[in-house]
Amino acid sequence: MIRLERKGLVMGPSKGQLGEFARFNPGVILKDGVVHMLYRASDGDIHDKANYVSRIGYARLDVNGIVQSDSGIPVIYPTFPEEKMGCEDPRIVEFEGAFYVFYTAYDGKKARVAAAKTKDFKAYEKLGVIKHCFTFDKDAFIIPERVGGKIAFFHRIEPNIQLEYFDSMEELLSEKSWKGYENKFETRRLMKRKYQWEQKKIGGSLPPVKTVEGWLLIYHGVDNNNIYRVGAALLDLNNPSKVLCRLPYPILEPQEEYEISGDVGNVVFPCGAYVYNKELYIYYGGADKYIAMSKINVEELLKELGRYPC
Repeated sequence: MIRLERKGLVMGPSKGQLGEFARFNPGVILKDGVVHMLYRASDGDIHDKANYVSRIGYARLDVNGIVQSDSGIPVIYPTFPEEKMGCEDPRIVEFEGAFYVFYTAYDGKKARVAAAKTKDFKAYEKLGVIKHCFTFDKDAFIIPERVGGKIAFFHRIEPNIQLEYFDSMEELLSEKSWKGYENKFETRRLMKRKYQWEQKKIGGSLPPVKTVEGWLLIYHGVDNNNIYRVGAALLDLNNPSKVLCRLPYPILEPQEEYEISGDVGNVVFPCGAYVYNKELYIYYGGADKYIAMSKINVEELLKELGRYPC
Protein backbone atom coordinates (compact mmCIF):
# COMPACT_ATOMS: atom_id res chain seq x y z
CA MET A 1 0.00 0.00 0.00
CA ILE A 2 1.05 3.57 -0.61
CA ARG A 3 0.01 6.70 1.26
CA LEU A 4 0.35 10.43 0.96
CA GLU A 5 2.96 11.95 3.25
CA ARG A 6 1.49 14.79 5.28
CA LYS A 7 3.49 18.03 5.31
CA GLY A 8 1.22 19.84 7.75
CA LEU A 9 -1.00 22.90 7.83
CA VAL A 10 -0.55 25.67 5.29
CA MET A 11 -3.32 28.07 6.25
CA GLY A 12 -6.32 28.33 8.52
CA PRO A 13 -8.96 30.83 9.68
CA SER A 14 -7.54 34.27 10.35
CA LYS A 15 -9.38 36.60 12.71
CA GLY A 16 -10.16 39.96 11.16
CA GLN A 17 -9.04 38.76 7.72
CA LEU A 18 -10.68 37.16 4.70
CA GLY A 19 -11.68 33.70 5.84
CA GLU A 20 -12.17 34.65 9.47
CA PHE A 21 -14.17 31.47 10.13
CA ALA A 22 -12.68 29.11 7.53
CA ARG A 23 -10.09 28.83 4.75
CA PHE A 24 -10.13 25.56 2.86
CA ASN A 25 -10.36 23.58 -0.43
CA PRO A 26 -7.66 25.45 -2.37
CA GLY A 27 -6.83 25.19 -6.04
CA VAL A 28 -3.11 25.64 -6.76
CA ILE A 29 -0.79 25.80 -9.74
CA LEU A 30 3.00 26.13 -10.00
CA LYS A 31 4.23 28.65 -12.58
CA ASP A 32 7.79 30.00 -12.90
CA GLY A 33 8.69 28.95 -9.37
CA VAL A 34 5.62 30.57 -7.80
CA VAL A 35 2.71 28.64 -6.33
CA HIS A 36 -0.54 30.46 -7.04
CA MET A 37 -3.36 29.51 -4.68
CA LEU A 38 -7.06 30.28 -4.87
CA TYR A 39 -8.74 29.29 -1.62
CA ARG A 40 -12.33 29.13 -0.42
CA ALA A 41 -13.01 31.54 2.43
CA SER A 42 -15.93 32.03 4.79
CA ASP A 43 -16.44 34.97 7.13
CA GLY A 44 -19.59 33.46 8.63
CA ASP A 45 -20.40 30.71 11.09
CA ILE A 46 -21.55 27.57 9.27
CA HIS A 47 -24.44 27.27 11.74
CA ASP A 48 -25.73 30.66 10.58
CA LYS A 49 -26.92 29.47 7.19
CA ALA A 50 -28.22 32.87 6.08
CA ASN A 51 -24.76 34.42 6.42
CA TYR A 52 -22.57 31.47 5.47
CA VAL A 53 -21.35 32.60 2.05
CA SER A 54 -18.09 31.45 0.46
CA ARG A 55 -15.79 33.68 -1.54
CA ILE A 56 -12.43 32.95 -3.15
CA GLY A 57 -9.17 34.57 -2.04
CA TYR A 58 -5.69 34.51 -3.57
CA ALA A 59 -2.27 33.79 -2.07
CA ARG A 60 1.26 33.26 -3.36
CA LEU A 61 3.43 30.55 -1.83
CA ASP A 62 6.85 29.03 -2.36
CA VAL A 63 7.24 25.41 -3.48
CA ASN A 64 7.44 24.27 0.15
CA GLY A 65 3.99 25.64 0.94
CA ILE A 66 5.11 28.75 2.82
CA VAL A 67 2.76 31.69 2.25
CA GLN A 68 4.56 34.69 0.77
CA SER A 69 1.57 37.00 0.30
CA ASP A 70 -2.20 36.98 0.68
CA SER A 71 -4.73 39.12 -1.19
CA GLY A 72 -6.72 39.84 1.97
CA ILE A 73 -9.74 40.46 -0.25
CA PRO A 74 -11.89 38.14 -2.37
CA VAL A 75 -10.89 37.89 -6.05
CA ILE A 76 -13.89 35.76 -7.10
CA TYR A 77 -17.14 36.42 -5.27
CA PRO A 78 -20.90 36.25 -5.85
CA THR A 79 -22.17 38.48 -8.65
CA PHE A 80 -24.51 36.12 -10.52
CA PRO A 81 -27.88 35.04 -9.03
CA GLU A 82 -26.70 31.41 -9.33
CA GLU A 83 -23.86 32.06 -6.87
CA LYS A 84 -25.53 34.36 -4.35
CA MET A 85 -24.75 31.93 -1.51
CA GLY A 86 -21.21 31.20 -2.53
CA CYS A 87 -18.32 30.67 -4.93
CA GLU A 88 -16.71 27.44 -3.76
CA ASP A 89 -13.90 24.90 -4.26
CA PRO A 90 -11.80 26.38 -7.11
CA ARG A 91 -9.67 24.28 -9.45
CA ILE A 92 -7.03 25.98 -11.63
CA VAL A 93 -5.97 24.75 -15.08
CA GLU A 94 -3.45 26.41 -17.41
CA PHE A 95 -4.91 26.03 -20.88
CA GLU A 96 -4.09 27.73 -24.17
CA GLY A 97 -2.42 30.83 -22.77
CA ALA A 98 -4.62 31.51 -19.75
CA PHE A 99 -5.49 30.15 -16.33
CA TYR A 100 -9.04 28.82 -16.15
CA VAL A 101 -10.74 28.57 -12.77
CA PHE A 102 -13.61 26.13 -12.36
CA TYR A 103 -15.63 26.56 -9.18
CA THR A 104 -19.01 25.74 -7.69
CA ALA A 105 -21.72 28.39 -7.86
CA TYR A 106 -24.28 27.91 -5.08
CA ASP A 107 -27.56 29.79 -4.76
CA GLY A 108 -28.79 28.06 -1.62
CA LYS A 109 -30.71 25.37 -3.47
CA LYS A 110 -28.67 24.36 -6.51
CA ALA A 111 -24.94 23.84 -7.02
CA ARG A 112 -23.68 24.47 -10.53
CA VAL A 113 -20.32 24.58 -12.28
CA ALA A 114 -19.00 28.07 -13.02
CA ALA A 115 -15.85 29.20 -14.80
CA ALA A 116 -13.59 32.25 -14.79
CA LYS A 117 -10.35 33.16 -16.56
CA THR A 118 -7.25 35.10 -15.57
CA LYS A 119 -3.81 35.70 -17.05
CA ASP A 120 -2.12 37.25 -14.03
CA PHE A 121 -4.19 36.30 -10.94
CA LYS A 122 -5.04 39.98 -10.59
CA ALA A 123 -7.92 40.48 -13.04
CA TYR A 124 -10.58 37.79 -13.41
CA GLU A 125 -13.16 37.42 -16.15
CA LYS A 126 -16.22 35.37 -15.29
CA LEU A 127 -17.19 33.18 -18.24
CA GLY A 128 -20.55 31.88 -17.05
CA VAL A 129 -22.45 29.15 -15.25
CA ILE A 130 -23.43 25.77 -16.69
CA LYS A 131 -27.18 25.17 -16.49
CA HIS A 132 -28.95 21.86 -16.96
CA CYS A 133 -31.67 19.80 -15.32
CA PHE A 134 -29.60 18.38 -12.44
CA THR A 135 -29.71 20.10 -9.06
CA PHE A 136 -26.11 19.42 -8.05
CA ASP A 137 -23.14 19.52 -10.41
CA LYS A 138 -19.71 19.99 -8.85
CA ASP A 139 -16.02 18.98 -8.85
CA ALA A 140 -15.26 20.28 -12.34
CA PHE A 141 -12.05 20.85 -14.30
CA ILE A 142 -10.49 20.16 -17.69
CA ILE A 143 -7.38 18.37 -18.89
CA PRO A 144 -4.67 21.04 -19.43
CA GLU A 145 -4.35 20.29 -23.16
CA ARG A 146 -6.63 19.19 -25.97
CA VAL A 147 -7.12 15.47 -26.48
CA GLY A 148 -7.90 14.54 -30.06
CA GLY A 149 -8.57 18.21 -30.71
CA LYS A 150 -11.22 18.34 -27.96
CA ILE A 151 -11.49 19.87 -24.50
CA ALA A 152 -11.97 17.07 -21.96
CA PHE A 153 -14.30 18.26 -19.19
CA PHE A 154 -14.72 16.38 -15.91
CA HIS A 155 -17.61 17.02 -13.51
CA ARG A 156 -19.69 15.16 -10.95
CA ILE A 157 -23.37 14.34 -11.15
CA GLU A 158 -23.94 12.39 -7.94
CA PRO A 159 -22.87 9.77 -7.28
CA ASN A 160 -20.34 9.31 -10.12
CA ILE A 161 -17.72 11.14 -12.21
CA GLN A 162 -18.67 12.29 -15.73
CA LEU A 163 -16.45 13.12 -18.70
CA GLU A 164 -17.55 15.24 -21.67
CA TYR A 165 -15.78 16.56 -24.78
CA PHE A 166 -16.21 19.98 -26.38
CA ASP A 167 -14.71 21.92 -29.28
CA SER A 168 -14.44 25.19 -27.36
CA MET A 169 -14.95 26.80 -23.96
CA GLU A 170 -17.90 28.66 -25.45
CA GLU A 171 -19.53 25.37 -26.38
CA LEU A 172 -18.79 23.91 -22.94
CA LEU A 173 -20.52 26.83 -21.22
CA SER A 174 -23.43 27.14 -23.64
CA GLU A 175 -26.82 26.19 -22.24
CA LYS A 176 -27.66 24.74 -25.65
CA SER A 177 -24.90 22.13 -25.27
CA TRP A 178 -26.57 20.71 -22.17
CA LYS A 179 -30.15 20.44 -23.42
CA GLY A 180 -31.46 16.89 -23.04
CA TYR A 181 -28.50 15.92 -20.86
CA GLU A 182 -30.80 13.93 -18.58
CA ASN A 183 -31.27 11.45 -21.44
CA LYS A 184 -27.58 10.79 -22.04
CA PHE A 185 -25.66 11.47 -18.82
CA GLU A 186 -25.49 7.76 -17.94
CA THR A 187 -23.44 7.11 -21.08
CA ARG A 188 -20.98 9.84 -20.06
CA ARG A 189 -19.87 8.23 -16.82
CA LEU A 190 -16.13 7.89 -16.45
CA MET A 191 -16.00 6.20 -13.05
CA LYS A 192 -18.62 4.69 -10.78
CA ARG A 193 -18.56 3.96 -7.07
CA LYS A 194 -16.75 0.68 -6.56
CA TYR A 195 -15.24 0.20 -3.12
CA GLN A 196 -16.64 0.36 0.40
CA TRP A 197 -14.78 3.58 1.25
CA GLU A 198 -16.58 5.35 -1.65
CA GLN A 199 -20.03 3.77 -1.34
CA LYS A 200 -21.98 7.04 -1.16
CA LYS A 201 -20.33 9.05 -3.95
CA ILE A 202 -17.11 9.90 -5.73
CA GLY A 203 -15.90 13.13 -7.34
CA GLY A 204 -12.88 14.45 -9.19
CA SER A 205 -10.39 16.31 -7.01
CA LEU A 206 -7.38 17.47 -9.04
CA PRO A 207 -7.11 18.42 -12.70
CA PRO A 208 -5.39 15.37 -14.26
CA VAL A 209 -1.59 15.30 -14.13
CA LYS A 210 0.19 14.16 -17.30
CA THR A 211 2.69 11.33 -16.79
CA VAL A 212 4.49 8.90 -19.11
CA GLU A 213 1.99 6.21 -18.15
CA GLY A 214 -1.20 8.24 -18.57
CA TRP A 215 -3.29 10.96 -16.95
CA LEU A 216 -3.07 10.66 -13.17
CA LEU A 217 -6.46 11.35 -11.63
CA ILE A 218 -6.71 12.04 -7.91
CA TYR A 219 -10.31 11.85 -6.72
CA HIS A 220 -12.29 11.74 -3.48
CA GLY A 221 -14.71 9.16 -2.20
CA VAL A 222 -17.36 9.40 0.52
CA ASP A 223 -18.61 6.40 2.48
CA ASN A 224 -22.01 5.87 4.10
CA ASN A 225 -20.75 7.52 7.29
CA ASN A 226 -19.88 10.70 5.34
CA ILE A 227 -16.14 10.21 5.76
CA TYR A 228 -14.14 11.72 2.87
CA ARG A 229 -11.04 9.93 1.60
CA VAL A 230 -8.68 10.37 -1.35
CA GLY A 231 -8.11 7.84 -4.13
CA ALA A 232 -6.07 7.53 -7.33
CA ALA A 233 -6.68 6.26 -10.86
CA LEU A 234 -4.85 6.35 -14.19
CA LEU A 235 -6.48 7.30 -17.50
CA ASP A 236 -5.31 6.62 -21.05
CA LEU A 237 -3.30 9.53 -22.51
CA ASN A 238 -5.05 9.47 -25.88
CA ASN A 239 -8.45 8.35 -24.64
CA PRO A 240 -9.05 9.58 -21.07
CA SER A 241 -12.48 7.95 -21.11
CA LYS A 242 -10.57 4.70 -20.61
CA VAL A 243 -9.58 3.98 -17.00
CA LEU A 244 -6.36 1.96 -17.04
CA CYS A 245 -5.76 1.46 -13.32
CA ARG A 246 -7.46 2.29 -10.03
CA LEU A 247 -6.33 1.75 -6.47
CA PRO A 248 -8.82 -0.23 -4.36
CA TYR A 249 -7.84 1.65 -1.20
CA PRO A 250 -7.51 5.36 -0.27
CA ILE A 251 -4.15 7.12 -0.19
CA LEU A 252 -5.32 9.66 2.41
CA GLU A 253 -8.04 9.57 5.06
CA PRO A 254 -8.88 11.76 8.07
CA GLN A 255 -6.49 11.17 10.97
CA GLU A 256 -5.15 14.52 12.15
CA GLU A 257 -7.22 16.85 14.35
CA TYR A 258 -7.48 19.43 11.54
CA GLU A 259 -8.99 16.71 9.30
CA ILE A 260 -11.37 15.30 11.90
CA SER A 261 -12.69 18.42 13.67
CA GLY A 262 -13.92 21.52 11.88
CA ASP A 263 -17.04 22.88 10.23
CA VAL A 264 -17.61 19.48 8.58
CA GLY A 265 -15.76 16.69 10.34
CA ASN A 266 -13.81 13.81 8.81
CA VAL A 267 -13.04 15.49 5.49
CA VAL A 268 -9.88 15.52 3.36
CA PHE A 269 -10.71 17.30 0.11
CA PRO A 270 -7.97 18.04 -2.48
CA CYS A 271 -8.49 20.71 -5.15
CA GLY A 272 -4.96 21.48 -6.39
CA ALA A 273 -1.49 20.06 -6.91
CA TYR A 274 1.80 20.46 -8.77
CA VAL A 275 4.81 18.29 -9.58
CA TYR A 276 8.17 19.44 -8.22
CA ASN A 277 11.34 17.34 -8.15
CA LYS A 278 9.35 14.23 -9.14
CA GLU A 279 7.02 14.68 -6.16
CA LEU A 280 3.31 15.44 -6.46
CA TYR A 281 2.44 18.10 -3.88
CA ILE A 282 -1.27 17.94 -3.09
CA TYR A 283 -3.12 20.74 -1.27
CA TYR A 284 -6.36 19.83 0.43
CA GLY A 285 -9.06 21.12 2.72
CA GLY A 286 -9.28 19.66 6.20
CA ALA A 287 -12.72 19.41 7.81
CA ASP A 288 -13.98 22.40 5.74
CA LYS A 289 -11.87 24.67 7.94
CA TYR A 290 -8.16 24.42 7.15
CA ILE A 291 -5.67 24.05 4.29
CA ALA A 292 -3.02 21.35 4.48
CA MET A 293 -0.39 19.91 2.16
CA SER A 294 0.80 16.39 1.41
CA LYS A 295 3.10 14.81 -1.15
CA ILE A 296 3.86 11.55 -2.91
CA ASN A 297 6.51 10.35 -5.33
CA VAL A 298 4.98 10.20 -8.80
CA GLU A 299 6.96 7.16 -9.97
CA GLU A 300 6.10 5.19 -6.85
CA LEU A 301 2.42 6.03 -7.20
CA LEU A 302 2.42 4.96 -10.87
CA LYS A 303 4.17 1.73 -9.97
CA GLU A 304 1.53 0.98 -7.32
CA LEU A 305 -1.30 1.84 -9.70
CA GLY A 306 0.17 -0.62 -12.18
CA ARG A 307 -0.62 -3.41 -9.72
CA TYR A 308 -4.35 -2.73 -10.07
CA PRO A 309 -5.29 -2.67 -13.75
CA CYS A 310 -8.94 -2.21 -14.65
